[in-house]
Amino acid sequence: MLNTQLAKIPHRVDDRGFTFVEVLIVIAIFSIGVLAIATLQVTSINTNASARMSGEATALAVNQLEALMVLGYGHADLNPADNPHEVVQGAYTVNWIVTESDIDGDGSNESKTIFVTVRCANPKARDVKIKYIIPEI
Repeated sequence: MLNTQLAKIPHRVDDRGFTFVEVLIVIAIFSIGVLAIATLQVTSINTNASARMSGEATALAVNQLEALMVLGYGHADLNPADNPHEVVQGAYTVNWIVTESDIDGDGSNESKTIFVTVRCANPKARDVKIKYIIPEI
């Protein structure tokens, strides 16, 4: 008798829409995707800023080195006794250290080695270092 009563209850086959649980699952999956994209965006911004600072620091180091290359061998900016030489340009500090070198080992210093370092005020930025040797002519 129970089976016949259950068989007589009409079942709706065309129920449409979503249940509350399905909606919650979709919202959870969507939220995870949005958080992943937001994290990617923050990482992208930080990497871009780091690359910009590195590029600016490299340009400053190269400009300083080129300015030192033009100077005469005995110029005051190439005097090892005044180390370290320093110039501040905005958020960057350009240092250079000059050392005299004996390249051929004969006991006389016939060249100067210049170590240019650029530091940014931002602690997340990397230092840029360039080395160059100026021969005495």
